[in-house]
Amino acid sequence: MNKNITSRLEDAIIVFGRFLRQAGCPIGTGELMNAVCACAYIQISNREDFRQALKSTLISDYKLLDLFDQLFDIYWRNPDKIENVSDILKKLNESRTTNSKIKPNKDQIKDIYKKTVERLNIPKDNENNSDDHEPFDVFLYSPDELLKEKRFENYTNQELEEAKKFIHNRKWILPTRKLRRLRSGKIPYKLDIRNTIRKNIFPMQDFIRLNWKQPKIKERSLVVLVDISGSMDHYTKILLHFIHTIHSHNRRIEAFTFGTRLTRISQYLRQKSVNDSLEMINDLVRDWSGGTQIGETIQKFNFKWARRVLSSGAVVIIITDGWDTGNIKLLNIEFDRLRRSCHKLIWLNPNLGYEDFQPLTSGVQSIMKHVDRFLPIHNLSCLSDLGEILSNLDNHRRFGGLA
Repeated sequence: MNKNITSRLEDAIIVFGRFLRQAGCPIGTGELMNAVCACAYIQISNREDFRQALKSTLISDYKLLDLFDQLFDIYWRNPDKIENVSDILKKLNESRTTNSKIKPNKDQIKDIYKKTVERLNIPKDNENNSDDHEPFDVFLYSPDELLKEKRFENYTNQELEEAKKFIHNRKWILPTRKLRRLRSGKIPYKLDIRNTIRKNIFPMQDFIRLNWKQPKIKERSLVVLVDISGSMDHYTKILLHFIHTIHSHNRRIEAFTFGTRLTRISQYLRQKSVNDSLEMINDLVRDWSGGTQIGETIQKFNFKWARRVLSSGAVVIIITDGWDTGNIKLLNIEFDRLRRSCHKLIWLNPNLGYEDFQPLTSGVQSIMKHVDRFLPIHNLSCLSDLGEILSNLDNHRRFGGLA
């Protein structure tokens, strides 16, 4: 007599996921579905392959790997006959909660560094009479360096918060310009005859101290246009956070978003809280994650806003990937007009961070002909490089190719 044989593997994996969850592992529905799918690509008879398949799909924290191995050996001996499961889980959970106050990985590295330096720099008792020891330089892995090189779209929520702290704490020096007007100073640029005579007329007639005038320094206006189309979704949030931060350093910043329409957001950057500012911008802008018509939006900017915000040698920064669905001829004309209206035109493109990037689209080729600098903007290192370029902007020559 034939009997229908049904597989209980999926049910066993689901129960195992609950078993892990009760022990303190963060297991969700997505992880369980991935585990079931992974088992379809391996030989279930191979215990080690089965273990690795479940481990790679259910565990995302390396600190839980030892706990997983223990629970795997306990559960998969016989899933139907686990004795004292509640006691086992209670003991495991208690042992895990006692270690839950372990410092994060970043703090652990700092502690290791500190202890290592102290151990190397402090001489032993039998060496007190010897010569002074020079301190050792200890080089260890830095999570900040890894975060700076990681692309924005690959950030976790925790890494995104760390990146925001980095942007907020960094000192941003924005471009400046020399004015024709002069002020008192120590640099021998032009002799200040009035103050020279006034300060040397008494008590003697010899002019022994000269006073000078030097040009006044003023920050340049900065205009930022941010692409908020669907292809820029992974970068928009952190770049708006960056714009809010530099606005706190220089109030002469105008910011616009564009997709299929142009929206001015400068007034909302004045909020002290960046979250309040982003929430207001989110309510104002209506073309999030849509298409991109760069030529049409730049045309609107040139005719409506250029004379208002591009005075006194403003620097214009355009953040977009160059994917345009509009009129390419219009795009070429309007970017030429924009370039002639500003002091410098800088294009930031996140796709430039890919090694195999090639300017193949007609939109990218049209924009490249009119920009002074073409830079990547896909990680924190690119933002730091941008800060250096802005602080020394007038030392750079016009450059229209890849940077």
